[in-house]
Amino acid sequence: MKTTITRREILFVLIWAVLVAAVTMLPYIRAVQLTPPHHHFAGFIWGIDEGNVYLSWIRQAAEGRWLLRNPYTITEQNPHFFNILLVLLGKICAVTGLSPLIIFHAARLAGGIFLLYAFYLLAAELTENRRIRATALALASVSSGLGWIVYLQVRSSDNPLAAELSLHPIDLAAGWQAQPEAITFPSMLLNPLFVVGMGLLCLVFKYGLRAARERSLRSTVVCGLLLLVLGNVHTYDILIAYLVLLVWLGIAAGQGRLQWRQAVGRYALLVLIGLPGPLWGAYTAHVDPAYRAKIMESLTLSARPVDYVVGYGLVLLLAVIGAVYVIRASRRRLRTDADSVASPDLLFMVVWVVLGFGLLYLPVSFQRKMIEGLHLPLCILAAVGIGEVLTRATQRWLSAPVVIVMLVVMTMPSNVLFVTDCLDHMSVNNLDLLRYLVPPAYLTDDEMAAARWLRDNTSEADVVLSSSLIGSHIPAYARCRVVAGHWSETLQFGQALAQVGYFYSSGHDPARQREILALTQTTLVFYGPQERILQKGMVAGLIDPGVSLPQLKVLFDQGDVRIYQVTPSSLPGAAAP
Repeated sequence: MKTTITRREILFVLIWAVLVAAVTMLPYIRAVQLTPPHHHFAGFIWGIDEGNVYLSWIRQAAEGRWLLRNPYTITEQNPHFFNILLVLLGKICAVTGLSPLIIFHAARLAGGIFLLYAFYLLAAELTENRRIRATALALASVSSGLGWIVYLQVRSSDNPLAAELSLHPIDLAAGWQAQPEAITFPSMLLNPLFVVGMGLLCLVFKYGLRAARERSLRSTVVCGLLLLVLGNVHTYDILIAYLVLLVWLGIAAGQGRLQWRQAVGRYALLVLIGLPGPLWGAYTAHVDPAYRAKIMESLTLSARPVDYVVGYGLVLLLAVIGAVYVIRASRRRLRTDADSVASPDLLFMVVWVVLGFGLLYLPVSFQRKMIEGLHLPLCILAAVGIGEVLTRATQRWLSAPVVIVMLVVMTMPSNVLFVTDCLDHMSVNNLDLLRYLVPPAYLTDDEMAAARWLRDNTSEADVVLSSSLIGSHIPAYARCRVVAGHWSETLQFGQALAQVGYFYSSGHDPARQREILALTQTTLVFYGPQERILQKGMVAGLIDPGVSLPQLKVLFDQGDVRIYQVTPSSLPGAAAP
């Protein structure tokens, strides 16, 4: 099928994408307005610990690194992590002088626009029906599932924790635990890596479809080159891409559109071109013990099937209707024209969805990450489902545009409540999520001054001991490492938390404090508001480590934040690291 997209369509898609991207800025504007007096907005409304990790990588690239290190662990490492997107953003920081945070959000906005445009190109590759394309675009941009019902139930329950544990939809449950990579709008709202990866995946499949029906190898080569970039930017996506393309080329050969010899040759070519991405990831895991340990320790297992069903809600229901129609149409080999809902290539979306859900339960530690992009084929099939429902049932008594708008609006509440919930947490600086160790969204003037001091006065050899709450923020600004700062990046996170907890709660046992400093290779001790919060939960009274360990030397002292220097002479008799 030859793709035909008019200039008017392209203009419409770009304007729409820019508007959706602009909408994702509104919560950040509100977050800035909510900034308490004498505080600074750290730049994220959700997933603050994740955002800080990205900022630390962008900062490293801006400072000249190409192979990125993990500043959240004291474990020995041999840095070989390379991500072309993060490195590119870092180099842009270096050239422009802009902060990693500004570049991060600029990339998020640009990436979101790229995703929606690439998605529309894929939809156009699948169907000539412009109404189906536009409906799919609208659903991809704003739709979510039925998690809002569970959210309201949790909020109104006498036992919110029990209600929260009963069902956990991926689009919205307790708000803070949603899976943003599972839904397009939260991905656009939060993370440039997600949206760029999804956009690349759409283009991979666009040219993969062409590779299955064109005589020349041009599209196969382009598909392989896109796989090469995708495999580096977001390596997890390469698995679904390789699998879907394998099955689709097999289907094309089985239907006689390609010879089996051609199908095998083209698949081998695109795999070969794209292979360096995953191979580099495997090499990195081989040479860097810390990187390998992170992959093994970071269990991100998939949710229950019911949580996915509820999490996609109406979109999934409409997609099932669309998939049934597409399968039947494919069997009957219905003739396709510009007004037809059916298209033989739409079966590709069914393949993507079936294999995508299957990969969610692959026996690997990163199951949950395989959800990225699955919302997109569901939206295309849902658009087909809406078209089929309209042609069979509703066109007689209600105009199609009205029905489409109504159905799209019905899929939006979870996204609206997700943003609302984020801002609710922001209004109390995430103190209501303290039990989950969610870092603060706002840093005090003194904490920011301390972060800047660390930026100007530390090296990669320094290790800072602090609460994990401020430890999440420090690497976003400074070259030093932290003892604890991220649930996944900090290897043996539970042990690191115990060491930090013991240090700040053991003010009456200086020997134990000195032992922890030695074991963690600490060179600097941070003592500020987050450490006092930690102490309040552990001991009666607040004990400054400078009091229990007078050997520590004050290097920074402003307001309620102190930074102490640890020297070997302050650790007599301490255990060796």
